[in-house]
Amino acid sequence: QMSTQKEVYYQQVAEAVFMHDHDAHIRHLYSQYPSLFVKPIKNCFNHKLHKKYNEANKTLGAMGVGLTSAELQECPDMKKLLDKIIANFPWWEELHGFWRTNPSYNMVFSTGDPGQDFAASA
Repeated sequence: QMSTQKEVYYQQVAEAVFMHDHDAHIRHLYSQYPSLFVKPIKNCFNHKLHKKYNEANKTLGAMGVGLTSAELQECPDMKKLLDKIIANFPWWEELHGFWRTNPSYNMVFSTGDPGQDFAASA
């Protein structure tokens, strides 16, 4: 069922993008063949955005990447990293809200409690 829901989301994004394209020819093609326009959107999310999101997460490390954007803003060192990430990848915060705890999307995230300090306990 989740993949069906994802397909609906991809269709909605494709419609929002291509029905408002500045090129009338693209809008016309989309209205005739909407299913052909879903694949590029899906590829963008599943490959390009996913890859760029994880590259950005590597700079935060396993501990930082499990934190919310608000939690990252509270720590001065993390805030500096977050500001750099957002400057280079403006959609990171929105994607982080969806993908932060999903290991299928966030390859850096550890399922341990982000607040645990194992080094101090050793």
